[in-house]
Amino acid sequence: MTDLQQFRDEAAALEPLLATRPLIRAANFHNTPRFRAAEYDRQLQQWSRHFSSINEHDLDQYLTVGHWHKKKPGLIVAMYNGYRDNYDVIFPLLERYGFIGWFFVATGFVSTAVSEQPAFTTRHTLRTVANEYTDGRYALSWSELKELDRNHVIASHTRNHSKLATENPATLEGEIVGPQQDFEAHLGHRVRSFASLSGAPYGDQAEANRLIDTAGYQFIFSNFRIQRL
Repeated sequence: MTDLQQFRDEAAALEPLLATRPLIRAANFHNTPRFRAAEYDRQLQQWSRHFSSINEHDLDQYLTVGHWHKKKPGLIVAMYNGYRDNYDVIFPLLERYGFIGWFFVATGFVSTAVSEQPAFTTRHTLRTVANEYTDGRYALSWSELKELDRNHVIASHTRNHSKLATENPATLEGEIVGPQQDFEAHLGHRVRSFASLSGAPYGDQAEANRLIDTAGYQFIFSNFRIQRL
């Protein structure tokens, strides 16, 4: 089955739920290069008129009671992979318009030496914007993540940008539990939210489920749902 067909099948299966239940919206970004800053500014300004920001406490409350407590619908603004331009470009705009950013980070990317980042991105299907940074650093730094961690959500996107279904059991632990070890070492705490490459839901893979439980994640993000464990 192709990824596109799987996507269509999942969407069809969830259509009744999407039609009958209140939704949390999500807008997903990857690279946020400076040449698109004006576009991001317009988007966030428009969204601020119609949506409310969400933190993990808001999400937990919503999933507990099934009722959204703010006047405007909720919107999660998510940045994936851990790109440096998320900090340089969209972070200030999130602050300007009162949105909490959800930064889903591949911790292995952040921990990779600058000189080795081009090879890392090639090996792990991470796309960068050519010639964006003359110093060659395309990943967030841990010091930048510490600053983001003050008022925004830091979340796990595996260690090496991995699709769990294609990883062997020996590798899975490093991709699921490993990021929590990285966050504890550099941020001083575990994170609550997790998404793998392609967003596999909890329940599809027994060994991955066990390791997600071991790692202590509370929210699992997949293509069409957020599951609370």
